[in-house]
Amino acid sequence: MTNKTFVQSLANRLNISEEEATELTGQFVKILVQKVQAGHVVSIQGFGNFEIKEKAERKMYNPTTKSYRMIPGKKVLGYKMSGTLKGKINSKK
Repeated sequence: MTNKTFVQSLANRLNISEEEATELTGQFVKILVQKVQAGHVVSIQGFGNFEIKEKAERKMYNPTTKSYRMIPGKKVLGYKMSGTLKGKINSKK
């Protein structure tokens, strides 16, 4: 699903214009990013948790040159699915 089809589906479901749905999703993403950058865990009931995780510096092996290289640590966005969503996805119908 692309962003455009998501926005169209949201607009149809909420009975709003596509422009309003685009604004709604844009504001959602802005708030999510701001809170996660500030170090908060964003928990959406029935969906899951978003948080920043630190990846440690690591050593990478290049088989072509047969040498090692250090990959610097970085921050990544972590997501953990809620039990409710996991149950819905794994339920057999």
